[in-house]
Amino acid sequence: MNASAAPSYVHALRSRPQVWRTLLAFATGLGALLVVLLVAAVPAGIALDRLLGVEPFDPADPSFTVGFWLAGNLLLAALIPVSGLAQWAIYRERPGWLSSVTGRFRWGVLARAATVVVPLWVVYTAVLHLVMPFGSPEFTAATLTLAIVAIVVVPFQSAGEEYLFRGLLFRAVGARFRRPGVSLAVATSVTALAFGAIHGSLDAWALGYYVVAGVCLALVTHRTGGLESAVLVHAVNNTVLMVSVILADQLDDLAVVTGPVLVVPMIVMVLATLGLWKLAPGREPAQAVAP
Repeated sequence: MNASAAPSYVHALRSRPQVWRTLLAFATGLGALLVVLLVAAVPAGIALDRLLGVEPFDPADPSFTVGFWLAGNLLLAALIPVSGLAQWAIYRERPGWLSSVTGRFRWGVLARAATVVVPLWVVYTAVLHLVMPFGSPEFTAATLTLAIVAIVVVPFQSAGEEYLFRGLLFRAVGARFRRPGVSLAVATSVTALAFGAIHGSLDAWALGYYVVAGVCLALVTHRTGGLESAVLVHAVNNTVLMVSVILADQLDDLAVVTGPVLVVPMIVMVLATLGLWKLAPGREPAQAVAP
């Protein structure tokens, strides 16, 4: 990476634009994700269920179990080091440079983003409970324990997805194009579609929501020059929803939400993107300050 060229986040790997690197990055990143979802999650979940002393997850009769849920989140969190090491191996850029254009995770950027994201999600949660009631909260030892675990674990799961999609894959596609505008447009489109597809929903409303979220998170990453704000949005969204479901004791009855109600989270994602875009200092996207 050449400091004098001052590349933006999506264009930071442009010095190694070879198509084989892009394909290898996708094969490595998505391959790791598929291993987590299709291979490792079930045995890890069963092992954790047995360790916790609960009825283990049964693939023949799938239902929610604590161990399976926890294993899935922890395995997705492992995408953080996997993505960083893949960038290092394929593009010769150290893992720290995947976090931001400064080569580290910028906690100050995350703190500033929280001034936009947290109030917005407080309002969103209140509206969501009116539009789609979760039920009365049950403050039992079990629900409170699970809520605390979710608050600790879910942000890492969210960060894992961000490091893969808005990190490794976003930059791998961006490196293929000389013009920054084209690089951003193609990388945003490809990763947003991949993000929607990997969630496995054939419902048009749900797929549309995931694609909109993918576009918004990519634009936030580009504008801020790193993954901090995207990680925060993803983590706050997932954690708030999961804690709401846990406290309502409805984890056993998780169903795919569909229909026009999904326009609400789409609007929230767009509002968060606009707020974070304006919050970022300067008029241009953050650029690299050192190789």
